[in-house]
Amino acid sequence: MLLDNLISEEKKNNRKLYSSGPYWRYKNSKAILEIKNKGLKNFRGFNSGVGTGYANNLVLDVRNELGWKGRIIAKLFSLPLLKQVFDQQIAYTKNHIDEYLKFMSIVFQNDENVKKLIKKYKFNNTTDFGCVKKFEYQNTEYSMLYLDIADRVEKISANLNFSKIKSFFEIGGGFGANIHFLITNFPNIKKVIYLDTVPNIYVGTEYLRHFYKDHVIDFLKTKNLKEIKFSSDDNLEIFCIPPWEIEKLKVNIDHFHNASSFVEMPKNIIKNYCNFIKSFNTKEISLISYGHFDEKTTFKPSDLNSFFENTLETVWHDWVIQKYDRKFIYLYSKKI
Repeated sequence: MLLDNLISEEKKNNRKLYSSGPYWRYKNSKAILEIKNKGLKNFRGFNSGVGTGYANNLVLDVRNELGWKGRIIAKLFSLPLLKQVFDQQIAYTKNHIDEYLKFMSIVFQNDENVKKLIKKYKFNNTTDFGCVKKFEYQNTEYSMLYLDIADRVEKISANLNFSKIKSFFEIGGGFGANIHFLITNFPNIKKVIYLDTVPNIYVGTEYLRHFYKDHVIDFLKTKNLKEIKFSSDDNLEIFCIPPWEIEKLKVNIDHFHNASSFVEMPKNIIKNYCNFIKSFNTKEISLISYGHFDEKTTFKPSDLNSFFENTLETVWHDWVIQKYDRKFIYLYSKKI
């Protein structure tokens, strides 16, 4: 019911501002097919295309990544001879992926930065929903993505103090892992707004509901509200809203965050979001984006600062595993 409501209501709102841009449009339409066919049970695994691009799953079978037109053509691979060849290719690919995961596990297990993060932060239930990008350390399984998140929080914390904020707003929150990690480690964060496009917001809502039950307020509840406000108490509230619901928000925000998805949006959408972020009396901001980008689908991550009047500090950092040649740009509010 929630997914169907999100899909139908999206069509009634300003799609130029509140629907996926070219970068995500195809991925989201494909993800809806996958959700309806397979659900969310193992969306972080090998055989689901639900969260490709944000759920740290791995692509084993390209048929999970196709839209409805592609799936019609892919039915050819059901023919006996073609099926035999394709299944053999899948088996070879699986062997390569297994080797990749084995070596990545060794890297994470032995990295000193990873060990420091595990010692400092809590990692509770980070591999639920069939996570395959994981490793074991001292008899506990850890999601590689969650170590990446912990590393990001650690680097942002050099400028901003997560232990002093109460309200948190994230646009493009993936499947909710960042919010899950923050609430686990910073119990002072009690009021959360998580906004994402359809169907990603559905995935994130159900992921967070898995951990926080009735503390998650979904679109079925907010769509009938004229205004979306936090309660005045200290109870945990996590509002999971689609983009157009931002117009209903009547909140003050201590910390706003976006990781990578801003550079994947048309600039008019970012400008609209930024106008709202300012109207929420947002005290501090943190942005992250990857260093390698394709000008055909994204824009330079360093340009993000222009949406905030070039008031943010800009720093380039290595990935959580610092020996890899992978750079990320961090932009955050200056220390007061």
